[in-house]
Amino acid sequence: MKLLLFFLLLFAPSQMSAQFFLRCASNSPREGDCIIKQQVKCKSPGPKGENVIWDFSEQDLVNENYKLKYITPKTLSDSIVGIEHRTMYYYQSITDSLLLLGYENPTTWIRYREPETLLIFPFSYGHSFTDYFDGMGNYCNRLGIHIQGKSIVTADATGGMILPDGDTLRNVLRIYTIKKVVEKTKFVSEKSKNDTIPFVLCHDSIDFHLANDSDCLEISTWRWYADGYRYPVFETIKSMAYRSGKCYEHFTTSFYYPPYGQSYDLNDDLENQLRRERVDEEGINRLWGTVERGKGRRYEDEHVIYSFYMDETGNLQLNYFLEEDAKVEVMLYDFQGRQLLRSNIGLLQKGSYQDRLSFNIYPSGEYLLQILVNGKMYGEKILKP
Repeated sequence: MKLLLFFLLLFAPSQMSAQFFLRCASNSPREGDCIIKQQVKCKSPGPKGENVIWDFSEQDLVNENYKLKYITPKTLSDSIVGIEHRTMYYYQSITDSLLLLGYENPTTWIRYREPETLLIFPFSYGHSFTDYFDGMGNYCNRLGIHIQGKSIVTADATGGMILPDGDTLRNVLRIYTIKKVVEKTKFVSEKSKNDTIPFVLCHDSIDFHLANDSDCLEISTWRWYADGYRYPVFETIKSMAYRSGKCYEHFTTSFYYPPYGQSYDLNDDLENQLRRERVDEEGINRLWGTVERGKGRRYEDEHVIYSFYMDETGNLQLNYFLEEDAKVEVMLYDFQGRQLLRSNIGLLQKGSYQDRLSFNIYPSGEYLLQILVNGKMYGEKILKP
């Protein structure tokens, strides 16, 4: 994975607009995969929308060896089991969906009569779906459990991510799931006979219980997927309990799935290996195209139109058109984030302008050109050969 400049992601929304979507072939769990993720103190999910930058460079480690592995049970050949934290989660991957069939641990087991749909493929920014689920189970062979719930899954954000090792990822898609669950329990001895009435899922009944029952659990989960990686790179979970109209924090936590683990520890994940290589190649081609071909790059929004290119003397030519009167600043940084140049141009009227930045005095390497227009930041990465 190519190291990308921190400041590029922080200030370059124009370069992270590639459409990335989740696919069944490249984002479903696989038998035999084992992921070592790191549990960290809860990180805020940040805003939703396009071209968001998530800074996960600083993390407070809770458990650096949180294992997640996937197996296929002999008795359920069409399912896959994810095992983590002494709990087994039963999944089924069908043509266009990933389903949760149930789960069990040493004290509790749940089997869904109506499975919970976790993802629908393909899934891209702006897509959303609503799902209802229903399950029956048991606690310590003493209490019967009936759970019902509703989930809303939305691809609510795209952008870039800054990792703890200082590396960065482009083409990141965040999936937000909000799930509400109600649970009923009764002593097993109270069940006098098996229920012979055919099960029919009733959405209205679930909505009624979620709106009127005194106790309810609400779980919000944010998962960040990066192009070329099968599993999320980061995950934040917040669980809130509602009791008699009052809200209590149940638990919060976050998990970091190091990308290098997905790159090197997953066997035969050719689909994602090829996607990573394509992403890296596109990034390299984009950078070299700016410098060598002299065609520069152009960006446009409702505030400014700008373009820049490296001239024959090795200096940077910046052309821009202001759509309105604006205060303009131009800055240049090196790869380590040191500011090399700061030009406080000042308040300019609507119109066209040109600037020439002395760039030939700097050595070969990667640089960030940062442009501020009325406080809005734009950034472009430049590779000087």
